[in-house]
Amino acid sequence: MTAKTRYNIIILSGKICITERRECAIYPPCNPVFSQRSAEEHLKAALLRGDRDAVADLLKSGSRAALERQKNDFLNDLTDRYLAGALPFCQLTAAAQAAGAFPAVSVPPVACCGAAAGNTSAAGRDYMLMLLSMWGVPTLDLGVDVSAETFVSAIAGNSLQFAVCVVFTAAQAACVRQIDALAKERSIRQDFRLVVCGASPSEDGFLKDLPADFAAHRSAEAAQWVMNAWKS
Repeated sequence: MTAKTRYNIIILSGKICITERRECAIYPPCNPVFSQRSAEEHLKAALLRGDRDAVADLLKSGSRAALERQKNDFLNDLTDRYLAGALPFCQLTAAAQAAGAFPAVSVPPVACCGAAAGNTSAAGRDYMLMLLSMWGVPTLDLGVDVSAETFVSAIAGNSLQFAVCVVFTAAQAACVRQIDALAKERSIRQDFRLVVCGASPSEDGFLKDLPADFAAHRSAEAAQWVMNAWKS
């Protein structure tokens, strides 16, 4: 019998409050008497709880390949639910972190991601990196307040296929135009796709005027576009 962490999720005044409670539960994830269906149900429950240890234990079972596929399918389902407004962001984040869906360091990156010059917040960049990692896109983290020169140097130096620029305001969008201009000047603009995301919904009208291959204020839409374009 193992003590497992459980959570109470309460909605107060429109805000999600998560409190932890302790209880004892029989949880034998590697028990051979588990059916495949039972293991998949435990995996889904562990992902929704954000229970990284339980997910890792389940994936050590004899059905690892099938459970890995189930894990990835379920994460995609959760993302669809988030995009449809049916799942809170915190639950999607917890599931992705519990899944440990991050590419190995040794994998050559195919994309870079950074917050545009003038954007010193790491929140949008971190969320975008999480989404790209969750979908298996090896991504180079450029940090925050990143200049156009840094973006273009990273693209050229690593032969990247995508550059994701996280902006929040119209003023920060100047960096996107500079990336486009500098890449054309160095004759590499045709070698990569420029993606913009993270703009505030209240002022995302400027996105349509940017020289980007794809732009959306919702980071999840941008990450999904990168994944689909990379795999196509």
